[in-house]
Amino acid sequence: MAKPKKLPPPSVPDASQAVAQAETPRIKWNVIAQIGLAVVVVWALAIGTIPYVGYWGVGIVGVLTAVLIGFGIWIWRFTRRQQRIMDVLKQATDDEGRRAAIAQLEAQGSKDAMAALARAQLMLRDDPKAAMGILEGIDVSKEPGPVQDEVRSNLAFLYLAQGRPKDARPVVDELRLDRQTNPKAKAMYAAVMAETFARTGKADEAKKLLETYSPDDPEYGEVSIVLLRAQVYTYLATKNRGLMRKAMLKIAERDPNQLGPFMQKGSSPELQAAVREVLTQAGFATRAKTKVQRQ
Repeated sequence: MAKPKKLPPPSVPDASQAVAQAETPRIKWNVIAQIGLAVVVVWALAIGTIPYVGYWGVGIVGVLTAVLIGFGIWIWRFTRRQQRIMDVLKQATDDEGRRAAIAQLEAQGSKDAMAALARAQLMLRDDPKAAMGILEGIDVSKEPGPVQDEVRSNLAFLYLAQGRPKDARPVVDELRLDRQTNPKAKAMYAAVMAETFARTGKADEAKKLLETYSPDDPEYGEVSIVLLRAQVYTYLATKNRGLMRKAMLKIAERDPNQLGPFMQKGSSPELQAAVREVLTQAGFATRAKTKVQRQ
């Protein structure tokens, strides 16, 4: 009989891997050119209608053009902020680079939500509680919607990892899927929302949400594990034991140490028993915890 394998230690998220795969934000000049052409056409029409409507049309087009220019300047500045932060993050390829990147981001101050978010992601591997504190200190009220959602999804994910779904709930309630266009990020938001709902009394809503995002979709990459984790909690709450176990088996196939959180203190005995069964089936040695009851 083959000797059971030892379960590897729990893996720790490494922001440098995600950064290496991330695409640096760029200004889409082709889109700007199309908008510019449209503005020229509108101006031509406005000038051409002066004999009929006077200068009212020109005035309206002038105001709209000024608003468009102001919005364009804001987009340019926002994109430049993203580019600068990505340049800093790309230094974090090892421990020394990570420390240097954290120092540079910290120098930008806590009022820069994007820099604070990036710093929290870099600190997550070594000090999750410190990363959580950074995210909790970000004032998202003055930030654009996509930045608010990114901060909230990261914070809610950390709350869930720390066994605090009740704290994650009000954060998730403010999270909006419709503002996210990146498929992988959108799936991450959905997974965090679904797990939070499942662990705070809205299991049916969690199940409905997860039906839209399949962990088997290769486009989701490492987010698939987060979706499967959400499935485990959702099917536990809806009493779909077979589906729960199936999700666990898929996690074990991809990264068995990701089943460790289901064995944490406070997890339901049923959940812990299912994890031990799945790991044993996968060929890993497990050790059941025993309770000693005083007489």
